[in-house]
Amino acid sequence: MGSKTFVREATGLVREIGFLDHLVTNMNGVVPLAAIVLTPWWVFFAVKGGEVMLAIVGGWLFTMFGSLISYSMISATFPRSAAPYIANSRIIHPAIGWPTEVLMWLGWIMALALYPGFMITWALIPGLYTIGVSSGIKAFVDASFALTQPEWAIFAGFLMLVPTSLIAALGTRKLVRTFQLPITIIMFIAIIILIVLWATTSEPQLEVVMAKYLNTDLNSIITEAKTSYPDAMIPPVYALVPIMAAIAFTAGSFNTYWNSWAVGEVRKANDVKMQLWSMWIPSTLIAIMVGLTSGLAQVKLGRDLLVAMTQILTNNPAFFQGPPTLPAYAMTLIPLMIADNPVIQFIIMIGTICGVLAYFPANWLIVTREWFAWSFDRLLPEKLSEISDRYHTPIWSIIVNLVIASVFMVLFTYFIQYLAFFTTAAWDTTLVPIALLCLSAALMPIRKEVWQLSPANKYKIGPIPIIVIGGILGFIYNGAAVLFFTITPELGMGLPSTLLLIFTFLIPFVLYWVVRAIRKRQGINIDLIFKSIPPE
Repeated sequence: MGSKTFVREATGLVREIGFLDHLVTNMNGVVPLAAIVLTPWWVFFAVKGGEVMLAIVGGWLFTMFGSLISYSMISATFPRSAAPYIANSRIIHPAIGWPTEVLMWLGWIMALALYPGFMITWALIPGLYTIGVSSGIKAFVDASFALTQPEWAIFAGFLMLVPTSLIAALGTRKLVRTFQLPITIIMFIAIIILIVLWATTSEPQLEVVMAKYLNTDLNSIITEAKTSYPDAMIPPVYALVPIMAAIAFTAGSFNTYWNSWAVGEVRKANDVKMQLWSMWIPSTLIAIMVGLTSGLAQVKLGRDLLVAMTQILTNNPAFFQGPPTLPAYAMTLIPLMIADNPVIQFIIMIGTICGVLAYFPANWLIVTREWFAWSFDRLLPEKLSEISDRYHTPIWSIIVNLVIASVFMVLFTYFIQYLAFFTTAAWDTTLVPIALLCLSAALMPIRKEVWQLSPANKYKIGPIPIIVIGGILGFIYNGAAVLFFTITPELGMGLPSTLLLIFTFLIPFVLYWVVRAIRKRQGINIDLIFKSIPPE
C-alpha cells in the first residue's frame, strides 16, 4: 500500500431539481421544435422511400418501451451525477464505461459548438429574410445575407456560449428554472403557431408565396428534384430495410432522458415511477407535435413537395433565387413563407431562437457532470470535481468545457457548409453510449450486488425483469441507429465517422489502464472505486 490513503468524500452537489424542472430538462435534450424540424429531414433526406409517419410511431414506441425504461431504471438505481457513466462502468467495466461516455461527451461538446450554426440556419437567416420580404424593408434582407459571413456567426456563438456557461456556474436551479422555463414557453408559442399555419395552408397559397420569397413555383421545384435526385423522389417503400432505417433515424427525436447526467441533483431520484413519468410525458408530447406537423404538411402539400424541398435545400440551396444560399429546413422555411406577415414571422424566429437556447441547460449539465464524475472517480485531475461552496456547481469543469466548445465552434463556423455532416457526427457519437447503456440495463440483474439494491427489481412481467425487456429493445433500436447513421452515404459519413468512433473510444480505453497504474502508485485502488457507488 502506498503512502497515501484514498477516502471518498461527499460530492458537494445539492438535490435542488424538482419534478417539473427534471421533466423539462429531459425534454430539452431533444427540444420539441428541433424534433419537428429534424425528424422529417432525416427520413426524407437519408431514406429512399422513407415513410415519416410510420417512422414517428415506430420510433416513439421503441423509445418509450426500450430506451426510456432503461434510462429511468438506471437513473433510479444510480441517482448520482453522470448516472449512465456510473452504470456502464459498474455493470460492464470501467475500461468500457469511461471510453463510451467520452463518446457521449464528444457528441455533446460538438453540439454546444454547433448551436450557433443552428441558430443562424434555422432561425436568423430564414427569419430575417422572410421578414424583409413581407415588410418590404431591405435592411432585414441585407442582415440575413450578412449573417452568412463567419465572423458574425462566431460573434453570435460567443453570445450564446459565454452567458449560458455563466448561468450554469451560478447555480443549477438558475439554469433549469430561471433560464430554461421562459424560453421553453416562448418556444411552445412558436410551435402552436406552426401547427396552426400547417393546418390552414394550401397548395395555391404556397404557390403564391413561393414565387414571392423564392422566385420559383411548385412544379419547377418538383421537376428539379426529380431530375437531380431521382432516387429520392419515389413513393414510400414498405420493405424491411427502409422501414428499419426510417425508424432508426428517429433515435434522437423522442429520447427524453437527458437529465440523467444530473440526476445526482434531482429530488427523489431513486423513485422509478417519478423517473419514468419525467421521461414518458415529454416523449409523448414531442411525438404528438412531430406527428401533427409532419402529418399536416403531407396532407396539405403532399409528400413529393416536402421531399423535393428537403433535397434541394440540403444539396443545392442556390437553386432558389433570392435568399442566402445556406442550407435551411423545409419545416421552418415553409411556415415562415406561409405566414407572410412580419409580426408572425418575428414570433416564429424568436421562438426558434429560444428552441436553440433550450438545448443549453441539458447540454451544460451533461458535459460538466461527465467530467465531474470522471474526476471524482480519479480518472481526471481532482480539480475538475471541485464544487463551489456558494453555487454548488463544478466551476472548473464548466470553464474547461467552455474553452473546448469555443474552439470547436470557431472551426465549425468556418466550415458551416458542412453543418449537416457535423450534426450527424455529433449524433452518431452519442448513439453508441446510449446503446451500451441499454445493454447495461439488460445485464443489471446479473450483477447481483447491484440488482439486490436496485428499486427496479420490483418491476417484472412474470419472472422477467422489465429492465431486461427495455434494455434489449433499446439496444436493438439504438444499435440500428448507429448502423444506419454510419453507413448511409447521403449523410457523408462512412469511413470518417467509423474512424472517429474508433479513435475516440481507443484513446480513453488506453488512458484508463495508464491512470489505473498511476493511481495505484499513489495508493488509490481504482478497482475498489468502481466496485462502489459514489456518495452524495
